[in-house]
Amino acid sequence: MNLLRCTECGAELASNSRFCSSCGAQVGLKKEVFQVSAEKLVEKFKEISKDASVKRIIVKNESGKTILSVPVTWGAAGAVATLALAPWLAALGVIAGVATRCTLEVEKIPTPASRV
Repeated sequence: MNLLRCTECGAELASNSRFCSSCGAQVGLKKEVFQVSAEKLVEKFKEISKDASVKRIIVKNESGKTILSVPVTWGAAGAVATLALAPWLAALGVIAGVATRCTLEVEKIPTPASRV
C-alpha cells in the first residue's frame, strides 16, 4: 500500500483516501496563495470566488493566523452562490479596516490540465 502525507497535518494517508482521518482535510486539493493589501482584499476575494473549482478561501493576517475560512460551493445558480457570500464580504470589509496585509489561501479542485 502506497502511503501519502496530509498537506495540513502531516499524518500518513492511504493512497485511496479522500479525507485525512486525523484532521479531516480533503485530500488532493490544489492550494494557491495570494498576498494582498487590505485595500484589495474584497476585490481579490470576489475575483477568486467566481472560479467554480474553488472549494475554500482562507484569509490570514500578517502573522499567519487564520482570520476567516469561507467554504465556497457552487450550485446550479451562480447568483445564489453570490448572495450566499454577502455576509462573508461584509466580514472582509471589517478585516480590511484593521489589517494592512493579508494572505488568501485558495483550495481548489485540480482541473484535468493542472493534474499533469
